[in-house]
Amino acid sequence: MTKTLANAHALFCGLKSVPSYLAQLDIGDDARRNLMSARQKVRTTLRAAAASQIHTVDEYWQGGWNSAAKRLARMRIEVKFMTQGSFAYKTINDPAQLSQEIDLDDGMYVPVEFLDNGEPALTAKGLFDFVYNTLTPLARAEGWRGVERKQNCVRVKLWQGAHLDIPIYSVPGERFSLMSEELAKSTQDSALTRKAVLDSFRLPTDKVMLARKDGTWIQSDPKKLQDWVDRRVEQYGAVYLRLCRFFKGWRDYSWTNGSLSSLCLMCAIDQALIDFSNAAGGLPGEDRDDFLVMEVAKRLPAVLQDEVCNPVLDSCLNGWEDDTRRDIVAKANALNAQMVSALERTGDAEEVVKRLRASFGQRIPYRPDAVKIAGAQINAVLHAQPAKNPAPHVISSTSG
Repeated sequence: MTKTLANAHALFCGLKSVPSYLAQLDIGDDARRNLMSARQKVRTTLRAAAASQIHTVDEYWQGGWNSAAKRLARMRIEVKFMTQGSFAYKTINDPAQLSQEIDLDDGMYVPVEFLDNGEPALTAKGLFDFVYNTLTPLARAEGWRGVERKQNCVRVKLWQGAHLDIPIYSVPGERFSLMSEELAKSTQDSALTRKAVLDSFRLPTDKVMLARKDGTWIQSDPKKLQDWVDRRVEQYGAVYLRLCRFFKGWRDYSWTNGSLSSLCLMCAIDQALIDFSNAAGGLPGEDRDDFLVMEVAKRLPAVLQDEVCNPVLDSCLNGWEDDTRRDIVAKANALNAQMVSALERTGDAEEVVKRLRASFGQRIPYRPDAVKIAGAQINAVLHAQPAKNPAPHVISSTSG
């Protein structure tokens, strides 16, 4: 049953005269163009430097490949890039607060020989140094804020409010070359065509290695997470991605810099939708995003109180300290209360908007006229008091 006293779907998704909440979450055309331009400059710089430098620097290599005798046997390195994370999932949001930043993840893939011990012939530290040293002059020339080494990537701090993260992956050279050739031969550049080629030449997961700042390699295939997100969209429809954006917007409005990760939220939403679907026999149509936000919010505190597991790695996404957990669950409970109050307890459209804004901020449009309030008949049913039957008369008795 999707009938509620108030229907605020249009505020979340669907207004035409003014931007809905979903539209307010968009990063904007100028910001997107600037990010894509910065990404292209970074890619072009790294491609050129990789082709001319990596195969010539002994310190980048290990396992016998770091000798001068092996230098001529090393192939020129042609790196490839693949955007991942929220940009790839289409869940990127504009920050809710000035201190927050847009995060663009652009994975750099380095095709290389693998050693007998299963590690790449290139060193993780060497590749970190290569990316850092290559991009520092570019950042200076572009007037960006700088470059820094993070635990699992090199971060290019662009302008205030945006950064570009470059995780570094090594992949088997021969397999990667086949995939690149097929992509080059493809006559269509559609997303579906590229996905079909990438799926056909899928790199073995155990051979996709992520470089870490401490010089170690770990198995990490970002394509597995992309596949997981794609399956959620196939299961629930596009509303799943909208819900992820709505709840990320709530998180960013609620905390300046919190511990609740985007992936943890996406997994929690999945768990909540499974529970709701099982109880309701499926999801409503495309015209009640507000109702689904409420139903997810009802289940969110319990989901976050329990363990939320990474869907592709053996790890916990919410292993927080007790104080952090209490704070996150308390805010999730507050969201639940506001959503129930707005949609099920309030017959005043202006109050609906105010209560939604209390949880999601000013990006919820102030449009009481777009809120539908149930008619008198539905209103009476929703607010009907349960019938009271007289208590049964109990006759005293004894036993024995």
